[in-house]
Amino acid sequence: MTSVDPWSTLRLHHLRDLLAVVETGSLRAAARKLGLTQPSLTKSLRQLEEQTALSLLVRSSHGVTLTNAGQRVVARARAIESEMRRTAEDLELLRGGALHSVSIGVSMATPLEFVARAVASLHQREPNLHVQIFEGVQAKLIAEVRQGVVDFAIIPVAQRDALIDLRTRPLFHTRVVVVGRSGHPRAPAQSLAELASCHWITPRRGGVLDGMVERLAISRHLPAFSRPIQCDSSSLYWDLIASTDLVGLSLATKLEDQRVAGASILFDGAPLPEIAVALIHRADFPQNALAGELAERCREEAAVHVRPRLEPRASAAKPRR
Repeated sequence: MTSVDPWSTLRLHHLRDLLAVVETGSLRAAARKLGLTQPSLTKSLRQLEEQTALSLLVRSSHGVTLTNAGQRVVARARAIESEMRRTAEDLELLRGGALHSVSIGVSMATPLEFVARAVASLHQREPNLHVQIFEGVQAKLIAEVRQGVVDFAIIPVAQRDALIDLRTRPLFHTRVVVVGRSGHPRAPAQSLAELASCHWITPRRGGVLDGMVERLAISRHLPAFSRPIQCDSSSLYWDLIASTDLVGLSLATKLEDQRVAGASILFDGAPLPEIAVALIHRADFPQNALAGELAERCREEAAVHVRPRLEPRASAAKPRR
């Protein structure tokens, strides 16, 4: 049995071309982004499929979609692209240069104001800093941390089992609540049963709150909640909450963001849990010193974010004599 050296067949530009197609959604847009002709790009993708002996893309009049094999190759390609970027950064440091790039991921369920303050404070000190901020659901952001697409991510964490290979740094704890528009006809609800007949809005896939909606109905022996609207856009999620009778789950601290005006708590009680908002990163973090500093500023701003809710409780406590 002979082993084949993958470097003798796979080429980095083939992986680059595949990623461009996935990111743009079409061969034409990818070719334009890469500065190639469409036939050249098609030839490159065909060569990659021949080298892997697998079909990676399904082409149709609506664009391209990944096969299961294609999804696996793209995940690896993103990790390779990330390591190439990190290698280039290391070489720049050896040449006496400086790094001015940070990439972070933020869950759509996470309060954003403390993240914005952390980014703004670091950018004020480092005006040439280039920051990429990606928003998404938990599963997507965890994958991007593993692949090195982002230096770190800030997400709600209900269970750490899926994060055993990553470092998790809790920033604060907050309750999960049911939310709806101000003046919602079911407000205030005394139990989840009163909201069982409502239509719910959830993230589309892979989020902590998405899976929790289904489990809450089961835990109270209620009929499955109707979930006709699934939305991965944070701004549209909150616009729909504020302008319709849809109900959904939220972190209590999210309601302190100015961006979610028009929403209010409909129900806050058992069996709704308390979960952590945490910063997650790979074990080799931070290779980028600025990423480490931004993570520290996020930690500091998160402490400021929750302090107003903790101070009244502390001031109400009587000192021991």
